[in-house]
Amino acid sequence: MKIWKYILPILLLCPVLLCAQYYIVEISIHTALDTTYVQIFTNDVADFKKFYIDNPPKLGVDFFGAIYNLDKKEYLKVPPGIIMAVRGSQYKSAPDNVARIVLDLVEMPKNYDVRSHPEGVMIAIHTPGYPPVEKWTTGRIEAPEAAVIETTETTEVVEEAVPESVVTETVAVKDTISPEVALEVEEIPEELAVYMRPETLTYKGVTADQETIEVAKYIRNMVLYNPRGDDPFVAPKPTKEAPIGKEPVPIVEKLSVVGIVRMGEKNVALMQDESGFGFVIMPGDTVEDGICTAVTDTSAKFDLVEFGQVRKVEIPLVKPK
Repeated sequence: MKIWKYILPILLLCPVLLCAQYYIVEISIHTALDTTYVQIFTNDVADFKKFYIDNPPKLGVDFFGAIYNLDKKEYLKVPPGIIMAVRGSQYKSAPDNVARIVLDLVEMPKNYDVRSHPEGVMIAIHTPGYPPVEKWTTGRIEAPEAAVIETTETTEVVEEAVPESVVTETVAVKDTISPEVALEVEEIPEELAVYMRPETLTYKGVTADQETIEVAKYIRNMVLYNPRGDDPFVAPKPTKEAPIGKEPVPIVEKLSVVGIVRMGEKNVALMQDESGFGFVIMPGDTVEDGICTAVTDTSAKFDLVEFGQVRKVEIPLVKPK
């Protein structure tokens, strides 16, 4: 009976160890012509489902039965292009393993394709006007060897195998510890904990089958920061020098519409920047990286050219308080 006390947990653990699973071992990015290719490498045939989020723009893939095997969960230093960052995680653990890869995008592309590949999954995004990427990779990390359980009739060997299963269970519990418990483990000083309050962020996405799913959920702590004197974390407001008698080119992101007047058959926008410098702008006037296309009764509209793409911006009239 004493032997069965140790054998039973191992037998219950066997289905998890022996179930079919594969590993995500590398992610790479490169461009060819007007297309950006993202290759997600796996060491076996991938069972996957894509999803996307419009705001903020994200494109993701869930890998069913997969283990996330890369060295980081966030790759923020990717080459300039439509992809701003690559994120990954073990979204669900055993027995229903799901590994998730998410691409943070500059904008949601009009044309893209997610397809099966002999070495995993290939994502092709039509990106005309974006800079070329020769090759970027997370680095390949080979999948670990499959776990093998050797059975024996001796009590001594069985008792040696028990601590290994206990360690595995301990690691699993540690990985799934809640953020609230994690804060207690870290022993935050009492004088600092007073200023911390949790904030929950939930992001939802739509799958290819038009199914709304929860993509990610974060619980983070907010800290109230009250600087004494000059705040070292606040950058000074940007300024531009202009010769006397020459009006500086306005930057749309720093403008606000404070008034709209009628001049002949056209509306004219009275605008000012964050430093209080005023501008009179009408359709056809030039701004930095673009032009004013229209001035309505309630807003000013602009077309800005970025990476060869036209971005439309509309600034509404500021309502008096």
